[in-house]
Amino acid sequence: MRKHVLPALMAAIAVMTAIAARPVAGPAADSRRQKARYYYMEGVRLQMDRKDAESYELFHKALRIDPTYAEAQSAVGQRRLAIDDDEHQSPEAIYASLAMMRPFVEQYPGDFFESSYYAYLAAHLDTLPEAIRVYERTDSLFPTKTATLYTLADVYMADHQPLKAIEALDRYEKIEGKSAPVSLRKIGYMIQSRDTAGALREADELVAYSPKEPGFRILRGNVFAALGMPDSAFNAYTGAERIAPDNGAAKLALADWYKEKGDSAVYDAKTYEALLSEDFGVEQKTALLAQYLQRLLTDKSNTARGDTLFQVLRRQYPHEPEVLDLDARFSAAKGELKTAVEQIRYAIDLNRENPDYWGQLMSYQLADDLPQEAIATYEEAADGMEEVPEGMKLLLAQAAVMTKDFDRTASIYDALIKESHPSLTVYDSIPDKSVLNTFDYETLMRVSTLFNLAGDAYYTAKEIPLAFTNYENALATNPTNSMVLNNYAYFLTEEGGDIERAYEMSRRAVDIDPDNPTFVDTYAWVLFKKGEYDEALVQQQKAVEKSEEAGDISAELYSHLGDILFRLGRPDEAVEAWQKALDLNPGDEGLKQRVKTRRIPE
Repeated sequence: MRKHVLPALMAAIAVMTAIAARPVAGPAADSRRQKARYYYMEGVRLQMDRKDAESYELFHKALRIDPTYAEAQSAVGQRRLAIDDDEHQSPEAIYASLAMMRPFVEQYPGDFFESSYYAYLAAHLDTLPEAIRVYERTDSLFPTKTATLYTLADVYMADHQPLKAIEALDRYEKIEGKSAPVSLRKIGYMIQSRDTAGALREADELVAYSPKEPGFRILRGNVFAALGMPDSAFNAYTGAERIAPDNGAAKLALADWYKEKGDSAVYDAKTYEALLSEDFGVEQKTALLAQYLQRLLTDKSNTARGDTLFQVLRRQYPHEPEVLDLDARFSAAKGELKTAVEQIRYAIDLNRENPDYWGQLMSYQLADDLPQEAIATYEEAADGMEEVPEGMKLLLAQAAVMTKDFDRTASIYDALIKESHPSLTVYDSIPDKSVLNTFDYETLMRVSTLFNLAGDAYYTAKEIPLAFTNYENALATNPTNSMVLNNYAYFLTEEGGDIERAYEMSRRAVDIDPDNPTFVDTYAWVLFKKGEYDEALVQQQKAVEKSEEAGDISAELYSHLGDILFRLGRPDEAVEAWQKALDLNPGDEGLKQRVKTRRIPE
C-alpha cells in the first residue's frame, strides 16, 4: 500500500460525488441520459466481446454526453486503471480514476461487487479511511458475506486499529467457524500489537476447539517459537505427533526444532520420517528434500546424509521426473556431473516437453567440458520446440565459444539483441542512442547483459576492438552494470589501454558491489598496473580473504598477490603466493617460471 494520500484529489472525489448526486431534470436532461445510456450499453456489449479499446471510447462518449451518469463514470474510471501507460498510471491519474468510480458506489451502495472493488482500490492507494467507510457500509448491508470481514481486518491493521481488526475476524469465525488460517492471522495481529498473552490465548482456544487436530497444535508451537519459548514449542510439536503419529507436518516441525538446536542426527531422522509420511505428495516431498539438501550444501555438511534421504524418495517415486530432476541437481552440486547427466536424461525421457530439463542437461555438459555434446542436445531439443527459450540460446552461445565458433556466438547474441530493436547489433556501436529511451528497465538490463556477453566472447576470440565496442554499448545501455565495468576495466588494463579510465570503471564496480572478490581483485590489479603497489596489496589481500571465506578461491587471485608482493620487494612471500596459485593450476607455465626463478618474467 502507498504511504501517502493526495488530499486535493480526495477532495475532488467529494466534489464529483456532489455533482453526481444532482438530480437530472427536464426534457433535455432526459434526452441526454437516454443517448448516454445507449452508448454505455453498447460499450458494455463490446466489453463482453473483449473489445476493450472500442468499449472505452463508447463509455467516454456516454460520459461526454451526460457527465452526471454514474455508470459511465465508473466504467471510464475502471478502464483507466487497466490501461498500462505512464499517463494513466501516475499517482495523480490513479486517484482521479478512483474518484470517477465513487459516484456509482454512492448511488448504488447495494452493489456488493462494485463497492468491494472500489474499497479494495482505495485501500491499496492508502486512502484507508475511505476504504474502511465503504467496507463497513458493505458489511452492514451484507452481514453474512464474510469475505468483507476478512479484507476489512487487513485494512483496520493498516490503519493501526488492531482491536477492530481482531473483532472483525472474531465475527468472521462466528459465521465460518474456527480455522488455522484465520487464527494465524489474528495471532499475527496480536504479535504486531505486542499482545503476547492474546496470541497465546488464541492458540490455546484453537487447540481447545479441536483437540484432535494436529495442525492446531503445530500452530500453537509456532507461536511459542516466534515468542522465543522453544521448550513450550517442543511440547506443542510432540503433542501433535502424539495424537497423529504419522503426521508429516508434525515431524517436519520437530525436524526444524532439532535443526535450530544443532542436533543433526535427530534432524535427519525426523526429516526421514516426514519423507515417509503419506500426508505429503511428491511435490511437497521434493520441496522438503531440496530445502534439506540446500542446507547441507550451504553448511558444507556431509552430503552422504542427503544420499541416504534420497533413497527414500527414489524408492517411493522411481519414475517421477521431479525426483530425477532434484537428483540431477544434487549430483551436479556435488561435482558428479556424469551422474547428473544420466539422471536428467531419465527425466527428459519421461517429460520431453520441459525446457528446463534440456537446459540443465546442456549446463551439465558444459560444466563437464563437453561443448559438442551440449550443441547436440540443443539441436535435439530445438527440433521438438515451437520456440526455444532464451536461456538455452545463451547456453548454445557459451558452447560455441568453447568450440571457438565465434561467428555462431556473435550471431546468437546479435539475434537476441535485435529482438529489442532492429538497429542494435554486436557488430558496431549503437547508431542512435535515443532509441534506448524507448526501452523499459527490464529491457535495458537485458540488452546491457547481452552486449557484455558479446564483449566477453569477442575478447576470448582476440577481437579486441569489437570486444570494447560491445562493452561501450553495454555501458551506454546501463552505465551501472557492475559486471561490464569490471570486465572492461580488467581487459582494458591488460591491453595497455586508458589506465585512468580503467581505474574509474573498476572503482565504480567496487562501489556498487564491495563484497565481490572478483571486482576487488580487478581493482587491485589496476592499482598494480598504475604502480600504486601499497594500496594494490591492501585490496588484493581483501580479495583473497573474501574468496577464502566463500571457499571459492582461484589461482589468479594468488598469482596477482604474488606479483604485487614481488614489486614490493617481498620475494619469499611472493613465491609462497605463486606456489598456492600453481597448486590450483598445475599446468600454468608462467606460474612455474615465477616459482622457479623467484621473479616475474620479463
